[in-house]
Amino acid sequence: MYTQETAITLYADAKGTKLAYRRLGVDSGIPLVMLMHFRGNMDFWDPALINALARSRPIILLDNAGIGKSEGEIPICLHGWAENVINLLEVLNVPQIDLLGFSMGGGAAQHVALAAPQLVRRLILAGTRTSGNPGTVIGPRDIFKELAETTSEKEFEGAVALSFFNPSPHGKAAARASWERVMSRAHQRSPHLDPKSAQRQTQAFKRFSDPHPLNPFERIGELKMPVLVANGDNDLLIPTINSIELVNILPNGYLHVYPNSGHGFLFQYAELFTSHVAIFLDSEGLDGFGEVASRLYNKERRTTEGPASLL
Repeated sequence: MYTQETAITLYADAKGTKLAYRRLGVDSGIPLVMLMHFRGNMDFWDPALINALARSRPIILLDNAGIGKSEGEIPICLHGWAENVINLLEVLNVPQIDLLGFSMGGGAAQHVALAAPQLVRRLILAGTRTSGNPGTVIGPRDIFKELAETTSEKEFEGAVALSFFNPSPHGKAAARASWERVMSRAHQRSPHLDPKSAQRQTQAFKRFSDPHPLNPFERIGELKMPVLVANGDNDLLIPTINSIELVNILPNGYLHVYPNSGHGFLFQYAELFTSHVAIFLDSEGLDGFGEVASRLYNKERRTTEGPASLL
């Protein structure tokens, strides 16, 4: 079985755009498709997460147009990102998926689910929010600016540590451990997206942040499938309160908030998050899955070093 460190890169012509993707995990079952964060590519998924998920389900990773090993130009709207995902899955003859979108990938995932609801069985939105609306809370501009403008690999590592993990000793250790795991895939590795190209991603997220009739907030009622919303309790990049808002307006939403963690909670608590993903994706009935939901969110910062959940 391929792992994050060993999976080979494949290519497909998705309606005129050559997209790079990888398949790993078990051979049977509904595949979990995973959409990456700002400036990242397939090589930036933490193996602790990917390999844990791959133990029990097929995984499809991809680089969207203009990113990593894929050709083409980065679309300046997240709906364009979604179209590329849908086109790739059509070429691969994949009729149904579970879909996980992380950070900016979570915005694209909402567009995928809205554009092709018959394709997406269950949806996971990690460290993300819905499109711009009166309840949206924006994180500190300086944190995003650093993540957007750093150039060297060392600078990017520092920006990820700052924006994805807490500044506590526990958070700093988690950031370093995760980065070392991410870098363990060295074969034919693609660098993070350069700052100039990242401006097109920023444009796409700005359009996502402006109210529009075709954006997810205005169409949130169309997302009838079960949706798991997950975040750390102290996400500085996309503040956690946005996750609370999102689960409260989804027709069929469930929430996990992980303590003493931030935007990168899914890397920090890879095994725990994987176990919750498995419950969410594999349970035939979801009665009681999220009874606690957002109403029990603890607004005071937790100080425990170990993981806990609001399930």
